[in-house]
Amino acid sequence: MRIAAVTVNWNQARLTQECVSSLAAGTEVPAWIIVVDNGSQTDPTALVRDVHAPTIVVRNDRNLGFAAGANIGIERAAALGAEAVLIVNNDAVVAADCLKELSAALEHDVRLGAVGGKTLTREQPPRIHTAYGVLTYHGPLVTQQGWMEADTTRFSEFAEVDYVSGCAMLLRRTALDAIGLLDADFFAYHEDLDWCIRARRGGYHIAYVPTAIVYHRMHGSTGGGYLSPITYLSARNAILFVRKNATWAECLEYALRLPVNLVKEAVFRYRRGELEGFKLRLRGVRDGLLGRPVPLHDLGLDGQSPVRHCDGAETTAEGW
Repeated sequence: MRIAAVTVNWNQARLTQECVSSLAAGTEVPAWIIVVDNGSQTDPTALVRDVHAPTIVVRNDRNLGFAAGANIGIERAAALGAEAVLIVNNDAVVAADCLKELSAALEHDVRLGAVGGKTLTREQPPRIHTAYGVLTYHGPLVTQQGWMEADTTRFSEFAEVDYVSGCAMLLRRTALDAIGLLDADFFAYHEDLDWCIRARRGGYHIAYVPTAIVYHRMHGSTGGGYLSPITYLSARNAILFVRKNATWAECLEYALRLPVNLVKEAVFRYRRGELEGFKLRLRGVRDGLLGRPVPLHDLGLDGQSPVRHCDGAETTAEGW
């Protein structure tokens, strides 16, 4: 199976270089490694090509977001003749056998449209970042199985699931042709959930492959903290997902639970002195309901404006 790996970079060339190096050092190496750069201030080409892997760099003139950037890579992979595309976060490194395990699972069962592995944190000792996701329409919309579990031997069984994390997700080319690309309206976050749900609706299955290990730097591409673009994007995109994919009954369930969850979170964030972050979450909910685009400048996602974190420090949001 001819596989292309696609990763999206935005002002994080060193992390992207580590990601590409891990792909090139695997027991199964992608035929092509495609780095899509979203208008970074510094051209990452030289650093990435120092890895001496079969790497293609595509540069955009601005930050298009993770989903749109990944789509550009997927389209290039298709033009090259790839039979499957590995989407991998630039702040992740894959274990040596990761791609081998994912591709073996995809080749074994033609019903599978996508497979994903077990994502561990890069801290020592590592924890499970996520195994796979369950769509619940409760609280944050989904439940991440294994979230921050200290025992990394848990969730060790192969399973067909609702969705797998886009941190490292191998997509079958014929499924991409049938289902379509990632939905760029999400910009970043929940685009993996959306694609997997669309694929399942189209008759494909999604599988979790626990022997495929990925190490992920927590929020390495976007910065951590509650007052960050992640808070806004997660809130906005949950609403977008429900509007796009939910039945009337599921919409009603989510609508009834959302105000209760927001009140609980408001109390929790007030006690922690994080009301500014909660306001950012409310803005995400509002923009999702109104179908508004992501305010890139306000969130520091255009590379020009600062993002103020909860500790008062200002940084420029970077990643993907």
